[in-house]
Amino acid sequence: MTPSKLQISFNQYVVLQMMIFGGTSFFLYPYFIVQATNESYWMIIVIWMLMGILGAWLYSCMLASHPGTDAFDISKQLFGTVGSLLFNIPMLWFIGSSIVLMIRAHGEMISMTMLHTTPQWFLSGVVFISVFLASGGLISIVRTAGVLVIVSVPISIALTLLGLSDIQIQLGKPWLHINGDFFQQTSFYASSYIWAGFIYFAAAGKYANKPKQLWKSYGLAAICFFPIIIGAVYFPILTFGPELTKSLTFPYITKMDSISHYWLVIENLTAVFVSVSMIYVILTIALMIHCFVVGVRTFFPKWNENLLYMITGVLTYSSALIIPSWNWIEKAVIVATPIRLYVIFVIPLAVLIKYRLQEGKKRHP
Repeated sequence: MTPSKLQISFNQYVVLQMMIFGGTSFFLYPYFIVQATNESYWMIIVIWMLMGILGAWLYSCMLASHPGTDAFDISKQLFGTVGSLLFNIPMLWFIGSSIVLMIRAHGEMISMTMLHTTPQWFLSGVVFISVFLASGGLISIVRTAGVLVIVSVPISIALTLLGLSDIQIQLGKPWLHINGDFFQQTSFYASSYIWAGFIYFAAAGKYANKPKQLWKSYGLAAICFFPIIIGAVYFPILTFGPELTKSLTFPYITKMDSISHYWLVIENLTAVFVSVSMIYVILTIALMIHCFVVGVRTFFPKWNENLLYMITGVLTYSSALIIPSWNWIEKAVIVATPIRLYVIFVIPLAVLIKYRLQEGKKRHP
């Protein structure tokens, strides 16, 4: 199917967003939330979910201003090639760095929990599976996601239900008290990263029949995945207590490892969880790579697309191997917060303001 004829349905956008939530929710998010406050953790989650829906709405409005056009081309049309650098370069940097961090983070997660002696150069090679998938175009990502999410989401729900075992509700107190202390914590702002999945509307959103309604697919996916996200944060707290949870590198994985029932056919739930997480990760990275290549081709339209996919894969793979430690990944996500918030809010707002000004001049020359 040619890109000009490709149409992605509302349900398919929901699947893409759920895939992104699955790829980003488990490895660092619980850690950042428990580090941000000692009060009601769920309030922080809700705050950023609402901010994410706001950001998705801004991106939907931006894409609706030029239907059938991606965000990179929209900024180029409105601001020119030079002016668009202020928007497209930060977005490309954000997407590229997110790919690198996700590759290495999940490689570290597998190395620490399952394959202790497997080298990172092998584990990071998963990016080339994503490159192969992305090179087939957006439609191959959408179709693959539609099939694999049918498998991965029910397993994620089952793991969440199993996580209800051996919990002590009183360990989650206070439930309805918050003093705003988290606003002073960098981990609070760093936790925004899982709610930034709508940014990939930048490339994928142009295939929507009604781009202004795209935020609804994000909102529905967020609501559907919300119980799983809550479980990833709260189950370790309700099992081990807040203080011990803060000292854990992978709180949710530690919780999965602690579950033991005589009637469970599968003894190693950690292996199941990590395997399902990798399904999400491979699909999410494929979408990120596709979005990155679309952005690069905005400036270099004559460059061979397949070659760009391969170059992106090699560069991100090499960059992931340079990362020295898990602590470096944590700090990198925190340091990237300003550019993330810039991409989430400033870029669509600036584009919308410029578009309104141009439309105003046309009506009142």
